[in-house]
Amino acid sequence: MSGDEVVVLLISGMLSAVAWGMWFTAVARLGRPRGSPREGQPARAPLAGSPLARASVAGAPLVAALLLLAVLRTVAAHDVRDSTLYTTFYMVLGAAWVAVGAWLLPAVGLSARDDALERGNPAAAYAIGGAIVAVALCYAGGNIGDGPGWWVVVFSAALSTGALFLLWLGLDAVTGLADTVTIDRDRAAGIRLAGLLMASGAVLGRAVAGDWVSTAATARDFVLFGWPALLFFVAAAALERSARPTAARPAPDVVTYGALPALVFIAAAFAYIASLGAAA
Repeated sequence: MSGDEVVVLLISGMLSAVAWGMWFTAVARLGRPRGSPREGQPARAPLAGSPLARASVAGAPLVAALLLLAVLRTVAAHDVRDSTLYTTFYMVLGAAWVAVGAWLLPAVGLSARDDALERGNPAAAYAIGGAIVAVALCYAGGNIGDGPGWWVVVFSAALSTGALFLLWLGLDAVTGLADTVTIDRDRAAGIRLAGLLMASGAVLGRAVAGDWVSTAATARDFVLFGWPALLFFVAAAALERSARPTAARPAPDVVTYGALPALVFIAAAFAYIASLGAAA
């Protein structure tokens, strides 16, 4: 390994160890009492949401790691997939990348600690789980194909991840979806958002995949192949008008307004990716 790769590995390793250590420590506290109340204060509730919500928060990083490992071992550059050392290097860099993505969630109105863990909000847990997998998909796409070094992966992943968060910010500005998830605690909205993010992460990751030519070529291909993600967010904005909770329907059906739209987004993403064929 070169000197710069050693530095990147050390920084990524320390960042990911701290970030995910804190993450899983917090998840381990789910369902446990938050400590004895002080005299004169009411007992505090456990940190647990539903089992599925806990699985979303705890399992999403593991799913992300497995997805990335599969990519690195099958469609990454030859010198990566044939080397345990470089597979480990890009796994650790990916762990740090996804950790940074998790830290950015409050910018789009979600907090793993506050919403999913402290308040036991299942809707937020579903959305956060989807966001973690989506960021991993964005990073994984940057690892597909041959390239001259780690900075190529970072550049490509920055394009896809940045676009994901910008589109998400735009959706929230138009629809107030973060409030639907965190304040209304609408489970259908959380599942719907998770599906949208994973579908978009898959498309945006595919848009930066392929052998490296130049920054200009990568940016051009990103626009050429990544545009369906914009359509997903436009469709999601239109859907929010009819799917959000109302006085007459305070708790929209989870299957009709949550799981079904999520599956449609994911199916559309994979159909589009399949139509593109293998990244060149």
